[in-house]
Amino acid sequence: MKKAAAIIVCAVVALVAALWCVVCTVFVTCDAPERPAAADAALVRELRESVETLCAAPRYGDTLQQAEAYITRTLEDAGYGVRLQEFRNGGTAYRNIIAERKGTLPGRYIIGAHYDACEPDDEGESNPGADDNASAVAVLLALAKRMPQHPGHTVEMVFYACEEPPWFDTEGMGSHYHAQACDVQDALGMVCLEMLGCYSNDEDSQPSHFPGQRLLVPGKGDFIAVVGDMDSLSLARCTAGRLSKRIRTLRANVPFAQDSVLYFSDHRNYAARGIPCIMVTDTAMLRNERYHESTDTPDTLNYENMARVTRGLQDALKLLAQ
Repeated sequence: MKKAAAIIVCAVVALVAALWCVVCTVFVTCDAPERPAAADAALVRELRESVETLCAAPRYGDTLQQAEAYITRTLEDAGYGVRLQEFRNGGTAYRNIIAERKGTLPGRYIIGAHYDACEPDDEGESNPGADDNASAVAVLLALAKRMPQHPGHTVEMVFYACEEPPWFDTEGMGSHYHAQACDVQDALGMVCLEMLGCYSNDEDSQPSHFPGQRLLVPGKGDFIAVVGDMDSLSLARCTAGRLSKRIRTLRANVPFAQDSVLYFSDHRNYAARGIPCIMVTDTAMLRNERYHESTDTPDTLNYENMARVTRGLQDALKLLAQ
């Protein structure tokens, strides 16, 4: 009897240990360093200026071209030869904006962010789209300016049109067109930047959306998240590891995540082609109550944390490109 009880106890302990190992693989929170480096003041100003410029006109309809012109001009001023990938949705021409640093080794990493904003249902309301997604565009432009001239692997930076409705989850997404044109054998991984500017130090500022969330996800919305499925585990670990040197970071690699909220952005189209991909995000509508609202304005963003995220991504890309 004692032997049977001992076997049961051992089995339960082994099961708990196995489940804990799985949880630690799926959800890992890394606290920020005890003495995080002060945010780069010049970078903070640069990010703010980019967001304010992008939000100066609606990024949908005819005025989307103003954002396209600003992004193109900024990249050209940084020394890039910019390529436009044009596609048509509903008879209207849209363009993905592409710049790259050519590497000496085979393979490339893709890092992208959508530059359109969601057109509001009520024509009387505007949607500045500061967090969604001017914040990520500003970070990607800052990364482009700081990209090494001669990386090991090629780094391709893509600014997508048509991520928002009515194109989301359709073949009309700009990222769908780009992903379909990719050489899958050449693509080492894809990093999607989606909403990077909303943070809070208040308790319970990260709302709970499922039972037991507090055991896995911090209740304070002061962190950046790196999410993907199990195929992107290595890419996520590298990126989260570098970000965690700058800011509190949550990494979540969840099996069968492609049909979940974790894939509500442009990386979904690369996952569909078998390319390892992750999303770096402030958790978007799970945290930001101003999502798709007229209140999503530049003054609501935390540019100091955006600068920390930029530096962390810069470190991650340097390591990946080697």
